[in-house]
Amino acid sequence: MSTATFGRTTRGKRIRDRQRLAHLVTGALLILYVYLPGQPSPVLQAAIRWVVLPLLVIDGLLMWQWPRLRRWARARAQRS
Repeated sequence: MSTATFGRTTRGKRIRDRQRLAHLVTGALLILYVYLPGQPSPVLQAAIRWVVLPLLVIDGLLMWQWPRLRRWARARAQRS
């Protein structure tokens, strides 16, 4: 196996691992927000609503559709 291939695979795996970790952390924050008793602070509520939840949705969609987006981007780059 060549070094270039190994480096590319390792870099992609590292990116996917970090993306999964970020998705799990934001999901855990959302679960804590929903299931913890009491009212969270207004700052935490705003952060969950306007930062964490949208990032969680966008990240989930990207993980789900990443192969399709990558193929689309490659095809578009070849046409240019």
